[in-house]
Amino acid sequence: MMGKASKKVKKQTQKNTDARVLRQCRQQEEELAVAFKAEEYAKVLELLAELIKAKDIKPDLLYKGAYSYFMLGDYERAAQWVNNTLNYDVHSVDARILLARLCFMQDRQNDGLAIYEFIVTNYNQTITQEQKEQIIDSSEYYARREADNLRENYPNLAALLKISENKDGDAVSVAPENTMESAGGALSALQRLKAKLQAVQDKHEQASTSAEKATSLQDDVRENTEINAVNQQIAEIQSRTCSMREKIQLFNKFAAAGYMNADYSGAAAYLKTALQLDDSDGQTIRNLAMVYAAMGDTDMAQALVSKMPEVDFVLLHLLGGTSRG
Repeated sequence: MMGKASKKVKKQTQKNTDARVLRQCRQQEEELAVAFKAEEYAKVLELLAELIKAKDIKPDLLYKGAYSYFMLGDYERAAQWVNNTLNYDVHSVDARILLARLCFMQDRQNDGLAIYEFIVTNYNQTITQEQKEQIIDSSEYYARREADNLRENYPNLAALLKISENKDGDAVSVAPENTMESAGGALSALQRLKAKLQAVQDKHEQASTSAEKATSLQDDVRENTEINAVNQQIAEIQSRTCSMREKIQLFNKFAAAGYMNADYSGAAAYLKTALQLDDSDGQTIRNLAMVYAAMGDTDMAQALVSKMPEVDFVLLHLLGGTSRG
């Protein structure tokens, strides 16, 4: 009775802790959204660091991190975080638009235009007006200077930009339609851009401090991405209609791939799942012992070896040598 009561209390305590963390994350998500709207990009990165530490990883949050790095002039990290975003949500149009803009910044205009062509081709029915305007605004230079190239190689993007042929067969851009409006808008846009650049410059020192604090975020996200991929693969194997023995063999094969790539936590996850199917499978136990040995946990490795149905003197010798070293 005492054991059951203790488990119940422990379970309730964990439930309360999870609820508290969830409330805190929701509050921080709201603060991050406000900071992002206010263009306080350094604060966005600080809040994002806290959310990732709490394992609150969402594509929209990762995109805001990427955009914040972009606006602070750290294009390398911006590209890394675009990649993180697309790892979690391959259909993120915002992330792809930002990736195209990064390509333009690096004089890779063909790559940027190809990304826009992909977006317009595959997401034309779902992209928002704001996203279309971002594509048009950042492509306008190429529409005017390389209209032939766009019309021939990026036809769907050219259609969005309203590039057509004149009667002489020359490619011309008819967007934007109202030149006077565009001129007036350009002046006000330039003024807004100058003000924005000044604000970003003022925040740059603060951003440097935040960037230092966020240096480990990339590793954290990569680790969580890898964990997510392993969990998805485990679920896929478990859902297969093959025999238990075949599933165990598959888990061991994927574990072997992880072991060879030094992904020991991933390899361990596969093998532990295999042991849930058969906790006395000698090959799985042996492989898991080798994984723990590679991780430096010889005590756990030796404890696993002791559970093997047959004694493996070679493995015991190897673990003994590892322990002495």
